[in-house]
Amino acid sequence: MAGLPGRPFWVIAHRWAGLSLALFLAVAGLTGALMPWIEELEALTAPELHLSQTPGAPDPLAIRAQVLQRYPGAAVDFLPLTVEPGHSLRLHLHWMDPASGLEREHGPGVPDWDDLFLDPVTGKELGRREWGDIGQGAKNLMPFVYRLHYTLAAGTAGLLVMGVAAIVWTIDCFVGFFLTLPPRAPGAPFWKRWRPSWQVRRGKSAYKLNFDLHRASGLWLWPLLLVFAWSSVSFNLPQVHAPVMKLFGAEDAREVFVRNALPAPRNAPRLDFTAATARGEALARDLAKEHGLALRSEGERWIWHVPTSGLYVYGFTTSADIGEHGGGTRIAFDSDSGAVHGVELPSGANGANTFTNWLTALHMAQVFGLPYRVFVSVLGLAVTMLSVTGVVIWMKKRSARAGRRLKTEARPRLSPKRAGL
Repeated sequence: MAGLPGRPFWVIAHRWAGLSLALFLAVAGLTGALMPWIEELEALTAPELHLSQTPGAPDPLAIRAQVLQRYPGAAVDFLPLTVEPGHSLRLHLHWMDPASGLEREHGPGVPDWDDLFLDPVTGKELGRREWGDIGQGAKNLMPFVYRLHYTLAAGTAGLLVMGVAAIVWTIDCFVGFFLTLPPRAPGAPFWKRWRPSWQVRRGKSAYKLNFDLHRASGLWLWPLLLVFAWSSVSFNLPQVHAPVMKLFGAEDAREVFVRNALPAPRNAPRLDFTAATARGEALARDLAKEHGLALRSEGERWIWHVPTSGLYVYGFTTSADIGEHGGGTRIAFDSDSGAVHGVELPSGANGANTFTNWLTALHMAQVFGLPYRVFVSVLGLAVTMLSVTGVVIWMKKRSARAGRRLKTEARPRLSPKRAGL
């Protein structure tokens, strides 16, 4: 039985994986450095949309009803029930085909915007935008940066490409780690032989400095690099991530929508948003009592209507939440009867799901406060640096190989007589 390939094979595999990933990781790293600050940067680049100072209690349910009266044919399926003080209420609208009951993206009566920003107290419109359309100017700068980060701003094709890149990156994390391990040597302690891989040598050539930065940075940051690589697969290719995690006992939260899929969308359920919110709040109290959880009123709450499955999903915050914003505890219930169809606890119920939710929170810088947000920004720049240094290493070695090849080819032609000897 043949053994595993030797070190030269893995060197070549790492080299070509790195070259294939370089552009994608550089873009993901640079844009990812901004992601922990996206809310602040949105308020900075488009304050007229995101900031609102009207005193009073927000009433998202009433404002949603006003918007639907104002824009016949529109639908608002996701509603934040909490609004951060000093900020606007953002609603995402889509436009329905009366015949099929399905969303339509283009055609007569479909406007050139889908994001609506409103005063959360009065309902006054503050502005609109087509999310991610950089042609609309600064108000879409950060959504466009997000699109670059997530899909290279290339839609479904970009989503797939970045997902495949994330898979390759995940595998290459292990290959790169293996290549830092020292070769076997009799007598010498393992750590003594491995220690140089963790260090950046001083006073050496530019090439050696570049090589050390690549190797040592990759080692020191390796756990987080793997976290970001595998969590990226969950974002871009859940159809790959879910079956892998299922091997470890994870439950796929999306299955509730598949199990309850309807022949036609239920766009006008018996429970309207107000009744559904009240039902969600009652179920949340029951769930918290059943599982011994504390409800956290300061965390996010939201409600989401899924007409294609005839469900509402109510999101709220409990002591099981991992992310700082909350809203990760969820209950899915029938949009007609209110019967419960699914429950999702962010932590404590399923080890594999808890693991995935922690990776998601780490990726999105939703834990450990300001210091970790700064760290994630630095990590994004480090990912770009690793991509650049990897390409530089390849170019240097390629140049050296080309030089040796030229010398080898020239040597037979330089006879003593021709060389003037």
